[in-house]
Amino acid sequence: MPKIKDIPKVDRPREKFLEKGPDALSKSYLSTILLSSGVKGKNVRQISENIIKKFGKKFLNLTVDDPLKISGIGQAKALQIVFMISLVKRFYADEKSNETIVKNYQNITSLTYDY
Repeated sequence: MPKIKDIPKVDRPREKFLEKGPDALSKSYLSTILLSSGVKGKNVRQISENIIKKFGKKFLNLTVDDPLKISGIGQAKALQIVFMISLVKRFYADEKSNETIVKNYQNITSLTYDY
């Protein structure tokens, strides 16, 4: 598999993301952007594909120790992955919280009026 710098610019993950948006990229391409670099003998795309294959649906429940089982992932990259998952989960939980925010009098009416 070629190094990212050897891929035509139009097909590189970052450039493709900027041009076409996140929906145009596979999970492994998106994780390629997050990890940003590979290691000797393995480019970042191979490492990303291995992560997606190994963890699949369990990806959102990774601990720091899980990515360390992948060749090419050290503690720093494992932390990056788990940090990003934790951050997204936190934003998602905030969005889905049951807090009621009163923005105007119509909100109050809908909370207090029995139908």
